[in-house]
Amino acid sequence: MAKERTPPELREGTRSGILASIEHDVERRGGRTAQLLAAAGAIGVAGAVGLTLLLSGHPFGHHPPWHVLVFTAVWVGLLVVSLALVFLEVRTPSLPLARAAAVGILGLGLAGVCGAACPDPHFLTWWSSTAAGRSLAAAGGLALSALCFGLVTSFFLAAAAAFLALGGERRVPVRPLLPAAMLLLLLAPGIALQSIGTSLGAFSSWLLAAAGGAYAGVASGIRLRSLLGPRALR
Repeated sequence: MAKERTPPELREGTRSGILASIEHDVERRGGRTAQLLAAAGAIGVAGAVGLTLLLSGHPFGHHPPWHVLVFTAVWVGLLVVSLALVFLEVRTPSLPLARAAAVGILGLGLAGVCGAACPDPHFLTWWSSTAAGRSLAAAGGLALSALCFGLVTSFFLAAAAAFLALGGERRVPVRPLLPAAMLLLLLAPGIALQSIGTSLGAFSSWLLAAAGGAYAGVASGIRLRSLLGPRALR
């Protein structure tokens, strides 16, 4: 018995249907991508405005005001890129960029809240006026004081951000290095701005401490979340 062949009209109809479905899916995804990119830009600009308002009280006695404008512009770019990574859920098999960026954004947001609550716009100056800060500065200079301040603050920010951002069921565990690097990248402009007028040693110590504290904090946040389980925040 001869094998029946598929009619050409049916083959062409199936082919046209598949191509139309693919085209529709591409158009839909393209529109959604455009919307997400627009949302990332809008929220990034809103965050930049918030950072500008936070820094508007920054004292300019020891450096020109354009420093704040430059560092705020850097923050705008970093925020928009980070938000785009989160909204578009950008990732590779080995690099969970979206989840790492979420940790950085949450950590920066927490830093902004803490900065708004700080009684002195110069955080390091405020820290140096406390009993602990004065004792450390007397023992090892401003560099040692900045080292301890950066380590403690970045550890707290990283642990809280990792605990909140890296939870959820059915999620592949994330290693601490990439989220810690994202957080450090977003904190670095603020550390640089706050370090103007001090010394290279103080800036280097603060930045190094922020790197170590961010890594340890992210690792601790991931560990704490795994111990409490996926229903920790329910």
